[in-house]
Formats: sequence, C-alpha cells, structure tokens
Amino acid sequence: MDSQDMDEDTSFVSELTEKEVVELHKLLPGFKQEVVTRLEMLESVENLDPLNQFRVIGWLVDFGGDLDDNLAITKGIELGESIDKSKLSSQNRGMLHYRLGTAYSNRASITTHDGNQWSWAIPDIEEAMKQYRRAIQEEDFEILPEMEQWRALTNLGNLYSTVGRFVEAFDYWNEALIRQPYWFPARGQRGIGFLYYANHDYDAGHKTILLKKAYDELEFAGLDQYIGISPQSTTQRFLQIKDRVAAQFESPPPSDEILDFEGSDLGNTEEEKQYRRWCLNHRLFLNTLNDVTDDPVAARDILNLGQIRSERTERIVSCLGLWNQLVEEYVTARYLLYEGLSPSSEHFADNGVQHMNTLDYPIHSIYGEKLKIALRTAYSIFDKIGQFINYYFECGRDLTELDFTDIWYTERHGDELREQFQNKPNLPLRGLYWLSKDFGEWDLHIEGSIDKSGRKLADIRDALEHRYVKLTMVPTREDNETERFNDELATTIVRDDLEDQALAMLRKARAGLIYLALAVNMEEELKAGSDELAMPLQFGPLQPGPQ
Repeated sequence: MDSQDMDEDTSFVSELTEKEVVELHKLLPGFKQEVVTRLEMLESVENLDPLNQFRVIGWLVDFGGDLDDNLAITKGIELGESIDKSKLSSQNRGMLHYRLGTAYSNRASITTHDGNQWSWAIPDIEEAMKQYRRAIQEEDFEILPEMEQWRALTNLGNLYSTVGRFVEAFDYWNEALIRQPYWFPARGQRGIGFLYYANHDYDAGHKTILLKKAYDELEFAGLDQYIGISPQSTTQRFLQIKDRVAAQFESPPPSDEILDFEGSDLGNTEEEKQYRRWCLNHRLFLNTLNDVTDDPVAARDILNLGQIRSERTERIVSCLGLWNQLVEEYVTARYLLYEGLSPSSEHFADNGVQHMNTLDYPIHSIYGEKLKIALRTAYSIFDKIGQFINYYFECGRDLTELDFTDIWYTERHGDELREQFQNKPNLPLRGLYWLSKDFGEWDLHIEGSIDKSGRKLADIRDALEHRYVKLTMVPTREDNETERFNDELATTIVRDDLEDQALAMLRKARAGLIYLALAVNMEEELKAGSDELAMPLQFGPLQPGPQ
C-alpha cells in the first residue's frame, strides 16, 4: 500500500486487519494526514489485539493534535471508549486510560470553548483528568513503559495547573521527577507552575523567590534542546518563558542569592524542632515558600487574606474571624495527625482501659483516635470554606444548606454556575472550584470522580461522623473461615491506610486554604483600584494570650 493507492481508494472498510496496521505504520511519519484520513473511517478496533488497538488510537490522538484535527481526536476517543475494559489486563487498562487522557487533553487544547480562556466548565479537561488518574491508580501502573508513567504524571500536573490547582500540580511533577530527574517536560512545566504561583502570590518577597525558582526550572528544561526528548517547539517555549521571567528582575538573570535562606530556626525544644521538620518535609505549612523549600524559613503559618475592604466593619471582622478559625482548625488537625502518626509508646490515658478481643486484629488507642479526629477536622475545613465563599461573594445560600461542593451553583445539586463565578478571571478561585469536584456526590461519584481518593475521603468522613470506624492491623478477610468474625456495624480500615488518607486530607485542606487566601487577595486588590467607598481597616496580628 502506498500513498497513491490510499488517495484512489475510497471504499474503506469499518475494520482494520493486523496486516493493514503494519502497512499503515510504513507510511509514517511522512504521510500522517493520509493515515489519519483512513483511520477516521473506522467503526471499531475490537478485532485487533490490545497493542494494535492502542497504536491506532495513539495515531489518531497524536497526529490529530499535530494537525489540529478535532475529528481525528474525537474518533480516537470513540474507539477507545468502545473497548471493553473488563477484558483488559491492569497494565493494558492503564495504557488505554493514558491514551484517552491524552485524547481529551488534546481536544481541549484545540477547542476554543467559545473563545473564552476563563471558562470554568471545561468537560474535556475534566475527562482528561479522570482518565490520567485512572491510569495512575491502576495496580500495574508501575510496569507501564517508563516514559508513559512520566508523561501521565506530568500531563496530569499540567491539567491541575491549567484549571488553577497549581499547588497540587507540584505533587505530580515532583513524582515524575523522582522517577526521572532529567525528564525535561516536567522540569519546564514545574517552572511554569512556579510562575503561575508567583503571579498570584500577594507577598512581594515570596513572589521574587517563586520567580527565581521558575527561572531555574525553565533554564534546566532548556537543556533539552541538546537532547531532544520534547519537540523543539516545546523547548523553545520553555526558553521564551524563561526570558520573560528574567525580564522581571532588575538585573537579569536572577541571582542565586535569592534562594540563600539564613537566620531561621525550628524552635526552642527538640520536640518542637522534630514537629516542624515533619511539617516542612510534607509541605504542610500555610506558607507559599513551603512549596519552594523545606528550609526553616518556611516553617511559619503566615498565609493571610490581606486587607479586607468594606463599608461595614462587621463584614471585615466576620471575614477575618472565620479565617482565623480556619487556620486554627487546620493547625490543630495537623498536630493531631503528627501525634497520631508518632506513638513513641502506649499513652498513659490508655492505661487501665479494657477492650475485648474481637479476633479481627483491632487497634484501640488514643493515637488512633487522634488520626480520626485529624481527618474529620481537616475535612470540616471545607464546610467552613463553603461558608466563607457564601458570605464573601454574597451567594445568599441558607446556612443549613451550605455545601462546599455545590455552593458554586445556583441551586443545590445543580450544574448551573452562579453569575458571580461564570468566566471570572480569578485563577485560585477557579482552582478552589475544581478542588470541590473531588468530593462531588452526583455525576462524579466514585467511578467518575476526578480524584478517587477524594471520594474515599468523603466516605471515611461520613463513616466517622455517622457510624463507627474500626482500625485493624491487617485488612479484613472475606473468606468463609473468618466471615464469622466480621464486624457488621463497623467501617473497617487498616491503620496504615487511615494514616495515608488523613495526610491526603490535610494536604487537600492546605491547598484549599492557599487558593482561598490568594483568591481573596486578588478580589481585594481589584477593590483597591476602584472608586468604591470602603473602610480599609488594618488589623494587626493577634498577640499570644489566654490558651
């Protein structure tokens, strides 16, 4: 088969044979358009083996992206979604989800969304995020080709950053770079992430540090021009953005002294130092610098709302008061988690407490209960963030109907965004909206959830609030031999799993608080530039007092 044969042959069949796939491969890379035109006529790839299925879908998706061919990408999506995933191995499901994630992402990149870059509802990005997360969560993700692992992690981070969840995006870029430190696409995208962060950080000193990190990462990514992992256009884009970052400094390139942190310590006692070091290592301080460094300079919870402006003093006091409570509940949850994770010995409060052995390896201790309380407290922060949004943006929702997941909509459990948020050019606020999708209970429930761990966190929290959660040393077995020892009233979870889920919940709460603070600072800056009458009260930090 050659290109002339394809031009003359218009009687395409609905299926390809394995031999035809080989013949099409011989036409590449010179005849992408011809190959895509042929594949767009397909109705199914069910007759092909999985690797050839993925090859055909990959051609449609990748070449469709190169050619800005929405029809080709859509055909790739249709063919991929039509495959019976239950018949695939875990490894092949991961590969399919990766390709579908790329397909939806590519289609989103060439779709204008009505020409508005500030659209909050972007279905293709939402679906791409789901597909990448499903790929990563597959049991055999670790045995996928290494480059597909790095790409899946990097691409998911890119999508998080695009919608405004740039704090969490670092988790995925960092994971890709742990696996391969010279994976230049992740380096460059992490640099762009630091640039996004800098553009929205209200603290001038922090902004300079974030810009310096952006410059360094983009400069490193530019080395790819000598290696060629990424397309040349991608590398050139990284270098162009690097030059724009450098131009923001008085004497470019920025000096390395910007990242030379001195004069900070972790506290007065060894106990306090160990706690603060743990917080730094897990990036848990309410401080944007903790996403740059684990140096002691970041070991302070200094995130704030800035200067709230209003004609009504009550409004200022209410916003600052609720923010204070959000911060304190977060700090309390963080310390309870630390204590629950670090039982040095049996707590004296457990001395003399009798528990019955239910023969399912139960764990009962004050440390376990601290883990539960930490998770519940961290989760409840989102309810109060919903309350803050309702009040600050004057949504008018009754306090009894507040829910972080649907405060954004005109009606409870609806899907029409409130006018206050439609196309609003506030990236951190949009990030907070997209974070709420992790906990949705309707169209994104479990199977469709953008973040399955977010849905699992909601289920655990519900059990903690309304039922009872039993910690065990080992997973519950469901064979006939041990069935008679199953606890029919308990939601059973292995202690290690609860530790992981509680830490995940705390990290989500931190991200949510950062998005909220940056979003409010942006809103208040807009007020400062308007003619709106205001009472710009400046409240100083609360000094230590009664405990």
